[in-house]
Amino acid sequence: MPYDAEADAVSPERLAGRYSYLEREGLLPLPAKDGVTIVVELAHREWAEECLSRLLVHSGPAIRLIGVAMKEDFPLQPLLERFSAEARLSFLPYERGNYRINEALADALTSFIVLLEDRVLVTAGWLDELLWPAIDDPATGAIAPRSAAEEQEGREVLRFGNDLELSAYVNHQLSRRRGEWREAEVLSGPCLVVTREMLQRTGGLDFSLRERRFIIADWCLRARQLGTRLAFSAASYVHVLQPLAARAPHMDSEAQAAHAAAGQAYCAKWRMPDERLREPGLPVPENLLALERKPAIPLGKTPAALPLVTAVVYFEEKWPAEASIQRQLLLQGQQSYGNIRWISVRDSWTDTTPDFPVHEQDTVITVQGEKPWLHALENISAMYQSEVTVYMSASVSYDSEYVARIVKTLLHSPAALIVSAAPGLAESELPGNPERGTAVVLPLERTAHRGDILPGRIVKRESSRRSLLLCPGPELAVGYIAGAPVPGAGVPGGNERPSERKGGTQP
Repeated sequence: MPYDAEADAVSPERLAGRYSYLEREGLLPLPAKDGVTIVVELAHREWAEECLSRLLVHSGPAIRLIGVAMKEDFPLQPLLERFSAEARLSFLPYERGNYRINEALADALTSFIVLLEDRVLVTAGWLDELLWPAIDDPATGAIAPRSAAEEQEGREVLRFGNDLELSAYVNHQLSRRRGEWREAEVLSGPCLVVTREMLQRTGGLDFSLRERRFIIADWCLRARQLGTRLAFSAASYVHVLQPLAARAPHMDSEAQAAHAAAGQAYCAKWRMPDERLREPGLPVPENLLALERKPAIPLGKTPAALPLVTAVVYFEEKWPAEASIQRQLLLQGQQSYGNIRWISVRDSWTDTTPDFPVHEQDTVITVQGEKPWLHALENISAMYQSEVTVYMSASVSYDSEYVARIVKTLLHSPAALIVSAAPGLAESELPGNPERGTAVVLPLERTAHRGDILPGRIVKRESSRRSLLLCPGPELAVGYIAGAPVPGAGVPGGNERPSERKGGTQP
């Protein structure tokens, strides 16, 4: 009988059986010559140790783990003691003001990097299958397994009675669907594998978006703009633990506001209406490639750029030129915040502008008459856009941390406007946030707002010379903080108005 080479060829089924045998016997290394770096976000003290232990047992010898403490109160010391002998594991403690995930990613020198939350439980063989889509198609730069916390097609909510049931399910899926993966529009879940090439081109994570699912989605959309493909691994599944608080039927008002603000920031960045957040899953721009490319986020330990603040200093009275210059310099020199553009708005009885010592980005606006003065103030937010606009009266003294405190509050608050409360009030005594649609009037000299909004109408305070109030739009949320300026303190001439001193005139 003649030899039939075609009939004797190894079938795909036989090859799959051989692969399974080699994997079971531990004879197959990871499909990556230089191993894999796994960056673990440490936020849950009750699960972190179990998560790290499973990663060390089930990920093979060619891995390196970096645990990053995500909260100031995360108890890192017990983990340092528990894993002190483990050479493959290192930790980055929490640092206020420095998001250390980007630092850990910069330190990953392997071809593949995994970003994983500590609420993920892995099982044997979990990692190998996640690397293959990028090997099958080098344009694929980010891959996610199926899990209960993934969005859209990758979401699979399952319950297991014990670890044996979990392992049995995972092994069954691996044997039945090995090699299966499909392209995805966006990924957002707690486990993500990326290639080093994708990381270098896209950069790090944009943590100004606050909520993790939006941060990861933004990362993936930026990668897609550069031609990178995203993939779900149909054969891979990781089990995600859920905090009991996450199962509560309703979030408290503060959590709801924070969630809404994160979603709005994500939609604003990708030019989508907020209504898209009501859709199931994560909203994705309809024509992503038509949008301008978003800049890469620097990797490594780099100090975060301070948001630009426009400080609007308004002179209520017709200050003499020399006094106004002195007051402007005093206000500028007192503030500790390092990225301020100063805008001075004066009403002068002459059309001459004093020789203000200003920097290149600073501006002095001098007008004649009350109406042009108010008009100039109302148009500041449109003319000089920045991340934060702070209004400061030349007749009020401010402590050195005033602007820094305002910026910090606005960056971590869902409010669009922030009011510094009256002197002497404890935080517990501050007024609550007025309901949306409720008319409210704010003291302009203690008010700041986000730079991407029109704050409202500026009006004169009744029975006062030219003290000003801000009437915000009814749709804008208002927040309050303690630590207000002290009227009159530090002003040349004590509590006198400049028009009452030599050289001044009544308006």
